[in-house]
Amino acid sequence: MIESDYSSALRFSNPTFCHREICPESRFYYKPINVSVALSGLYDIKSDSDIDTYGYIYEGSFNPLYPSENVLLSDDDTGGDNQFKLIIYLQPITTYILVVTTYKDNVTGAFSIITYGPETMIFDVG
Repeated sequence: MIESDYSSALRFSNPTFCHREICPESRFYYKPINVSVALSGLYDIKSDSDIDTYGYIYEGSFNPLYPSENVLLSDDDTGGDNQFKLIIYLQPITTYILVVTTYKDNVTGAFSIITYGPETMIFDVG
């Protein structure tokens, strides 16, 4: 297994959206991260943070107005310690978007993403 890492933060300057059907009063800051792989296989994507994270992975595109559209998988606490963990089969030449957000609204803070898979995961925030 090959490990890949990415670090960033959710800030008040990040865009917001509604998830978990808590709208429209709530604001959840999010960070979309384009991810790709060069080799098909099962990838383990886990957050590491002091904040309670929530993760989604989309195929093709992510529309914050319709967060249930194109979603492949989402998770809240499977990673333990209020961290998400997504275990998913990914393929090359496919657009995936990892969306990192929080379980509670109006929360910001630093986070890291740690992945394990048959090949390095490439992170692109544009």
